[in-house]
Amino acid sequence: MTINYEYRYVINLSYLGTHYSGWQIQNNAKSIQGDIMAGLHCILNTDIKLMVGAGRTDAGVHAVNFFAHFDYQKTDCADLVYRLNRFLSEDIVINNIQIISNDFHARFSAISRKYEYWISTKKDPFLINRSYFFSKKIDLKSMNEAASLLIGKNNFSAFSKLNSDNPICVVKSAYWMKSKNMLIFSIESDRFLYNMVRCIVGTLIDVGLKKISINTFSNIMRSCDRSQAGVSVPASGLYLIDVEYPKLFKL
Repeated sequence: MTINYEYRYVINLSYLGTHYSGWQIQNNAKSIQGDIMAGLHCILNTDIKLMVGAGRTDAGVHAVNFFAHFDYQKTDCADLVYRLNRFLSEDIVINNIQIISNDFHARFSAISRKYEYWISTKKDPFLINRSYFFSKKIDLKSMNEAASLLIGKNNFSAFSKLNSDNPICVVKSAYWMKSKNMLIFSIESDRFLYNMVRCIVGTLIDVGLKKISINTFSNIMRSCDRSQAGVSVPASGLYLIDVEYPKLFKL
């Protein structure tokens, strides 16, 4: 039996998504949400409502600063962090748990989410399943010019695998940066469509390879036609970097 409790808790966690089917619980598949719920049920010795996450990262996608919430009675947060980290496998880390206002919702209270996509330009055994190895020479300047077109309120249907009832997203920033043997694409938006970042990156790589022009990239955006965009890059290079909430929640 599920019991309604008066306290809402927010969990801050990090994870490597390589060995998981994604955040969301699925039948016959290992998930981040499922493993944490199993830990909570074991430690608290009771059935609680399904924990709510800030988003639904796909299979193989990682998270640096992810948030989720659940409801329960008064408990020792520090002890729960310690016990959950002992219960969970090493690729999930609980950074913090705290009581928060009942008005807080991990998904719907979020103002924006920031993702990064990591491309390794040199073969590196330590980045296997943590980046996309791509050694071809690409024009970063052109890719940044094209990325700037993403900023603002736009229809992103061309970059989504699934049709969405609301394909409009407000992108705050989108740019490429280079760090040693890494190329990193950073994008922040109020929301994201399914597979959106990976498809954008694949299409921007086409710009960098001179397969398409910046003007063509702009036309692809306006077309709202997924078939015109590039291929989706592998999930292994995608990271949810941060989730922004209103300052009143003090996260």
